Amino acid sequence: MSDSQSLPPVAVVVRSTVADFDIWKAEFDAGEELRRSGSIVGHHINRSHDDPNGLAVFMAATDPDALRAFGSSQELKDAMARAGVVGAPTMMMVTPMRESIDWERMLPAFIISHTVADFDQWLAGYDAADDLRSDNGIVGHAANRSLENPSLAIVYHQAESFDTLHAFLENPDLKEAMSNAGVTSEPEVSFYTGGWGKLY
Repeated sequence: MSDSQSLPPVAVVVRSTVADFDIWKAEFDAGEELRRSGSIVGHHINRSHDDPNGLAVFMAATDPDALRAFGSSQELKDAMARAGVVGAPTMMMVTPMRESIDWERMLPAFIISHTVADFDQWLAGYDAADDLRSDNGIVGHAANRSLENPSLAIVYHQAESFDTLHAFLENPDLKEAMSNAGVTSEPEVSFYTGGWGKLY
């Protein structure tokens, strides 16, 4: 899923808290056929840096309607209950725009979201920042657009250390690039250890 021209048309980011990661992971692994029924073709799991039982799971899919049906299905609710999901998860459907992440390794990462004045202008600025990312230790990255709010960009970056991620976020060149690209809101940032990726 590294070629931007062949990215899946839709994905969902599911954020939840679980009672025990290992129990949840066993149930999640057992649910691959259920996910396939929702047209899901791959997943990438992220554990919160602050709370390892806080999760953000990215799942790419081929059919928006099938994905929505999966997200609201009783089968999914039952599977989450068996997995020990605490409280109600949140689900954000997105359009994958760019993807070049390391699917094989567990790596420090952040998810950053912000609104933009013009998404196409922002995406051009994002593409122009490839050297800025690589020169500052970003080893994997992805960009997505919210389906519910087309002005909302959701970006995923991986690095070899959390220090590298923090330094990148404080880099004046990044802040200038974001301003020039038309970012209109204060970015919301969450840190994770990402991995456990699989393409179906």
